[in-house]
Amino acid sequence: MTNIQETGDPRKAELEALYREMLPQVFRFTSARLGPEDGRDVSSEVFHAAVVAFSDGRAGQVTPAWLMVVAKNKVIDRWRMAERRGAIALRFLPRAADLAEFPHDWFDDSRRDAVLSALGRMDTKERSLLVLHYLDGISTHDLAAQLDVSHSAIESRLARARRKFRSFYEIEPAPRQRRANKSRGQA
Repeated sequence: MTNIQETGDPRKAELEALYREMLPQVFRFTSARLGPEDGRDVSSEVFHAAVVAFSDGRAGQVTPAWLMVVAKNKVIDRWRMAERRGAIALRFLPRAADLAEFPHDWFDDSRRDAVLSALGRMDTKERSLLVLHYLDGISTHDLAAQLDVSHSAIESRLARARRKFRSFYEIEPAPRQRRANKSRGQA
């Protein structure tokens, strides 16, 4: 086993390229679930695991998909640790603080601010259900099993969360549409 940090090691360039490519995606994933501070820590742990794998001669297994699975597993580990300490299992920091730390390319969607504003106004349990179901793709059956409630209870909770989200969600015209409205004298 050789040290990946040795000069001239071609694996170092390969790992650095993977790091530059995947860091924004790994950070967005971890920060959306843990907040920016823990998101940075977990992102660091993910790439530390990649360095260890490269150093152990397992460079072939370190792919973007592998990094995201490691990130998911490390986020789950953090949730479990928080739960064991008696803290809430799903901790989301205020959205304004989360947004301040996201990479610049994350802001490109013109509706994202309105979505995050609506999510930020919701309570943690409702926001968590929406994120777990729609963002993470966890089925209602799996959510019911994890939360130890009936499937119909999860369906009801999701319906209430969707209703609350819609009540907070305000669709603003896209920037081009606002300019066109202003030029026509419309508000």
